[in-house]
Amino acid sequence: MRTFRTGIGRLNPRMLNGMVKAAALTQSNRQQIRNSASTYSEHARGTSWILAKITSSTLITGASNRWDYGWEEVELTSTGTQTRSGGLTSTGQGYAWNLCEMNNDGGSASDKLEGPGWNVYDAPSGFDLRAIAGGPVVQLWLVRGPSGVKRWVFSLANVLDGTC
Repeated sequence: MRTFRTGIGRLNPRMLNGMVKAAALTQSNRQQIRNSASTYSEHARGTSWILAKITSSTLITGASNRWDYGWEEVELTSTGTQTRSGGLTSTGQGYAWNLCEMNNDGGSASDKLEGPGWNVYDAPSGFDLRAIAGGPVVQLWLVRGPSGVKRWVFSLANVLDGTC
């Protein structure tokens, strides 16, 4: 890093060198600064949760009874809800996770239960835990992991369904 030995007008060498160090520190911590700024902006707008309609589900690769959920922000109307014009979606914000599914592992003889308490191990043949479907409206909560990654979550009980 270059060190200033002379000043420029009222800026003396100590001030100039301090500005260079501050710029270097800002550059080396830019992702952390972005995360902090993003968190501040979200809380300043009051976006800790939104109403959203679940629009799709995709089984998470390598997981059992856990899905990534597509969604779109909705707003209340006098008769129910409607898609919010210019609202947030999973396309721009990422899939949501269902907190009821977080510890699901497929069930076993020693651990038969899946969230929210379904005995999937002893379920009749042809019955499985199903992804959230039918377009329910949920409260989506914005959470941030330790590495700064944002994730939308909701909590809704899955159904155990099938045919006899």
